[in-house]
Amino acid sequence: MNRSIVFALAWPIILSNISTPMLGIVDTAVIGNLGDPALIGAIAIGAIVFSFLFWGFGFLRMGTTGLIAQAKGAGDTPEIKATLYRAMITALVIGLALVILQRPIADFTFAMIDGSEKVESAAKTYFQIRIWAAPFTLLYLVCLGYLLGQQNTKAILATQLMLNGINIALDVVFVMGFGWGVAGIAFATIIAELITAMVALWIVMRHLHQTCDGLRPDFLRLTNLFQLRKTFVVNRDIMIRTLCLIFAFA
Repeated sequence: MNRSIVFALAWPIILSNISTPMLGIVDTAVIGNLGDPALIGAIAIGAIVFSFLFWGFGFLRMGTTGLIAQAKGAGDTPEIKATLYRAMITALVIGLALVILQRPIADFTFAMIDGSEKVESAAKTYFQIRIWAAPFTLLYLVCLGYLLGQQNTKAILATQLMLNGINIALDVVFVMGFGWGVAGIAFATIIAELITAMVALWIVMRHLHQTCDGLRPDFLRLTNLFQLRKTFVVNRDIMIRTLCLIFAFA
């Protein structure tokens, strides 16, 4: 692969990554405009909590990228579809489990955090709202993994800019316009993630239909024990690595 091809694939990812910190900066600036330091602390705690919950399952993106790229290189279109659907099912199951288990997760998480009563109260509000985005957030990670495995990095940039742009706009409306405080930040994130996940899913399904002879999966491939074991091993190792990094940062 020559340098021009590498650059063509890399520059959308670089811009996408550069745009992500802007969201945190705007969240802090908007909530800081309310003049209550406890609310800034709540957003910081919420960011740490959801880094564990969502990026702990970052294998849904990274593992999907590798397996999709392998299947694409081998020209194995049935395996491309099977890999995508396996990852989607996994994302939805994990996302729904996080929503169902939100109470024990919150109890354990906030028992481990040494914050003031006011900070923790606001952080719990943020958590109780944003946790409902779990299925959409994890599904979006799968879509990103598929697009990267298919070398469609421009679509990744477009969806990431959409996510950040909607989130920033709604931050301003909900917090500074409606005065919803931390809840406004959480609602802005949920709406942005829902819209972006649906757009990304549409892009993925459209691409899959055009390049893989339709959307119908090969159910024998989908449940192939060898491929399921391979997927599990790859995702297990990535998850352990990701959790170690997030724990160090936290």
